Amino acid sequence: MDRPKTTSPSTSRWQPSAPLWQRAPNKQADGAPLADLMMLIPRLKHYSEVQINHLQSMLEEVLIEFGEKIVFTDINLKLNVIWVTVLPEPGLCREVALAIRKRVPEAVMVGNQLKSISTELQPGSWRTLAMFIKRFVSKQAIKSLSQTPHGREPKA
Repeated sequence: MDRPKTTSPSTSRWQPSAPLWQRAPNKQADGAPLADLMMLIPRLKHYSEVQINHLQSMLEEVLIEFGEKIVFTDINLKLNVIWVTVLPEPGLCREVALAIRKRVPEAVMVGNQLKSISTELQPGSWRTLAMFIKRFVSKQAIKSLSQTPHGREPKA
């Protein structure tokens, strides 16, 4: 737990760094495991430096709110995600994710805890949504196969 929670933009200037598995702690000082959560922020890699600095200030508010319960945070511009490592307390991942979502509404929880974070969808609706997406993608694939390129006749 002697690692810094965030990297200051003034020192890194948003440069690539070592892989997350090398930087993020996965155990407490006593050897007990830590918990992680990842949140997707669509189009994060296209944010301006001002927007990224604003996002960082929003995350710093969450760090202050939860204090020592948050062990590590990372903003990954290439993957459009933020990574947060927390102490393994029941419900803490959910609370931190909701606090982030309150400040950054476009942030979406990634992983098996998605259902517990979403307030818009009812239990079981993830399966319905997945089926809808599958049908939509299938229809688009069939539609694109039936269309021919411009200026060419369909092959017989």
